[in-house]
Amino acid sequence: MSVFGAMGVSGQLIFKQSDVFNAETFNEFLIQLVVCACVGTKSNGQRKKILLVLDNARYHHAIILQPWLESMSDVIELFFLPPYSPDLNAIEMLWKKTRRAVTHNRFFENIQTLKYDLSLYWYQFYQPNEDLRKLTAFI
Repeated sequence: MSVFGAMGVSGQLIFKQSDVFNAETFNEFLIQLVVCACVGTKSNGQRKKILLVLDNARYHHAIILQPWLESMSDVIELFFLPPYSPDLNAIEMLWKKTRRAVTHNRFFENIQTLKYDLSLYWYQFYQPNEDLRKLTAFI
């Protein structure tokens, strides 16, 4: 099971479960992120922009993403971390917290049970909250 996730500075989590990581599923996640993210306006009336921090997975750089990214350049921007630096990405702290709370030293009868338990855990972060806001405080 693969999971795409993004955390807002207010402590909101947007995630998408997928069977694979590839350019198509990543593009689906980007569309979901743009639709679901709380994109407000600045004091000058301009729309706020989503800055998505990413590692350098190949599918993040896929050529098929470029037309969509260019058409949405006023709404979303991708920021790539240096190679081998997951400690700079706040979402990695959430994945660590998730492993401790949900999957560590547990047996799951099947993949559906695992997906359900993970979703149940992550849905507590659907609305902005203090726990996730603290994880993004250094950004």
